[in-house]
Amino acid sequence: MPILLNHPDMHGPVVDAALSAAADMLGMEVVYIGGLTDEEFALVRLLGGMPGIGAEGSVIPRTESLCHHMVAGATPCTAAAPDVPDYAGTLPVRELGVTSYVGVPIRSNGKVVGTLCGIDRTAVTVPPEVLRVLTGLAAVVEAYVAAGDDGEVTIRRSGQGWRVGGTDDLDLTSAMSLGDLLAAELPAAPRPPRADGDALTETDRLRLSVGQLEHALAARVVVEQAIGVLSERQHLPPRAAFERLRKAARTRGRKVHDVAYEVVASAADPSVPLPPELAGRR
Repeated sequence: MPILLNHPDMHGPVVDAALSAAADMLGMEVVYIGGLTDEEFALVRLLGGMPGIGAEGSVIPRTESLCHHMVAGATPCTAAAPDVPDYAGTLPVRELGVTSYVGVPIRSNGKVVGTLCGIDRTAVTVPPEVLRVLTGLAAVVEAYVAAGDDGEVTIRRSGQGWRVGGTDDLDLTSAMSLGDLLAAELPAAPRPPRADGDALTETDRLRLSVGQLEHALAARVVVEQAIGVLSERQHLPPRAAFERLRKAARTRGRKVHDVAYEVVASAADPSVPLPPELAGRR
């Protein structure tokens, strides 16, 4: 059975945010997280709908899935799946009428254990920059589900700033903060209607989604640094520091990354005003 299928964190808020962000960015009928073993493919999380697709938890032979062929080296995105030999004979193309597919791997300890994907029965082109951001969202998912308990997480300084990692050096708190930023900037929304000849609107919507995601990725770095400052200042584990930062921001009706900028600045300048719960040691 795929390890992602029964993983409790697959229904957590960070995974929800990453999945919703992927759906908003791609604009496809269905966006999903799949789980893989040597023999099986399972629908772990599903957003959207398509006749005959099945429910979360559905399992098919691995070789019948689009994801198996993507992992094996087939093109990661296509708007003409029936014309791609690796994809043409798969169950989604043969029985669901899938025309467009995009997928990126989710890894655990270096092994591919799942995928983050989108499918559509019409031709949907996925630009390279969108594929790059989708890969970043998959990294958020794999970091979150693989990092483990608080006791497995450590915090350290590096040349790139504060880093938070587990026994496999996975950045759990970074994933949590990015998921929170994505949830704030990209709330779940229904698939936008397609209109014939309305390609410009579709392109503009896609560029807006990518821009929002890029902003969240940049803001995440500052949030991560603020978590490091709070962890050291208040002797907190990283996850507790993140929750304190988020609570302080939301109590005051402010964005998490705006408060994070102030926390980081206060590390060099103690006169920077901060909410009382973020200033001083606890």
